[in-house]
Amino acid sequence: YLPPYYEGTPTFTTVSSLDPPDFRGEESYRIEFQLDAETGMPQEGFVHRSWEDFKKFDHLLTTHLLNFGLQFPTEPTIDNLDAYMKRVMEHSAILRSNPLSDFLGINWSGRDLKFLQSLPDFMQVVIPALYRAPDFAPEPPIIDTEEECITADETPFEIYVYLMAFRSKEILDQYLQFFKSFMDTYPSFEGLPDNSDVLPEGVEIVMPPHFNMTFVHFLPGGYLNGHTVRISYLGKTKFNFLDEAKIGEWLTKLHGDKNPKRILDIGTGPGFSAFVLAEMFPESEIIAVDLAAPYIRMARKWQELRNITNIKFYHANAEDLSWLESESFDLINYAYVLHEMPADNAVNIVNEIYRLLTPGGTMNGFEVPFPDSHLERQIMVDQNTWGYSWQEPDGPQGPEPYLEEYEFGTLLTETLAAVGFQNIENIGYSYFESIFLGVK
Repeated sequence: YLPPYYEGTPTFTTVSSLDPPDFRGEESYRIEFQLDAETGMPQEGFVHRSWEDFKKFDHLLTTHLLNFGLQFPTEPTIDNLDAYMKRVMEHSAILRSNPLSDFLGINWSGRDLKFLQSLPDFMQVVIPALYRAPDFAPEPPIIDTEEECITADETPFEIYVYLMAFRSKEILDQYLQFFKSFMDTYPSFEGLPDNSDVLPEGVEIVMPPHFNMTFVHFLPGGYLNGHTVRISYLGKTKFNFLDEAKIGEWLTKLHGDKNPKRILDIGTGPGFSAFVLAEMFPESEIIAVDLAAPYIRMARKWQELRNITNIKFYHANAEDLSWLESESFDLINYAYVLHEMPADNAVNIVNEIYRLLTPGGTMNGFEVPFPDSHLERQIMVDQNTWGYSWQEPDGPQGPEPYLEEYEFGTLLTETLAAVGFQNIENIGYSYFESIFLGVK
């Protein structure tokens, strides 16, 4: 079930039933409503709210000086709450209010948010005064199959979940419990217990300890938790170089004149860059690897849906790709990889990239910027780690817990030169991304 976006003025509500516990484990009341809807929008729908939600709603009406004669019930029954909502609907000022729209899950889609596409866009995400978030989460989707994880449109609820991650520093534990409870409703992209269904034949990998210790982007259980696959996939509308159009634009601009026979995509995730490369270079063989087996299963499922045949997706550790022959790739790409790990691990990957490239081959990295200024780098670290080390398990480590390692340990352009790359370029794209190039 994918809740639609509703836009309009409520004309009728009824509390119709008490339904089984929702993903939070709370019994919820089904509120059905009708709208004087905008053209082309649904004219009726429903939302689920708990008894605690009702109490919060009444408190919001009180703080907005709209709670006159509503007589909030002392006991939560269907009849009592239905009568309360009937009284709410008699107040014309409430009908036009944000608290009622938020409570019914209407008149907010979040689709105008651009998240990390530019610094002004990001300011709207992190500064509540610049962009109003609803006081209640919209109705959540119910996604039952792996295919739906890929094909279903993003819902207002999922955008709300992304937004609130950036506004939950003071209540992080509460948010993470909410986030995990919802993530657990998604399909998990499970496979064989030893992941041999997605490993290269005859290859075993060693999982680096950090990958199952400190998790980026607040993902519960990190990338190894297959329930997180869809929420990461939805990053395609929030991060510039998860957007296939932007990936294609820059890969074409920088490498469109090349004719690579073999291409490696490291940290492929759901496969955004790999699919762009496959379409750009249909005669090339593309190997795409990721340390998270569930994401490789998702990428293979998406590959079937897209009917693209020149990619092979594998579960692998890019620090040790010894099963791949040295100097066998003409182009190696990665996106948002090296800043998500300790510096030693990132340097290991850079060394593997160099080993695997043919002489004259090119590395292309869509990555977090590495500014020349020490102060600029420190500001980026403080903003993204919230001042905590990734090795402090009790601290709220921020959305990018390894960024200090990246900015002051990996030292990307210096490391590229140290391992032997020539013609190194650091092309600024946005406050959040640069494009790094190097030639072997």
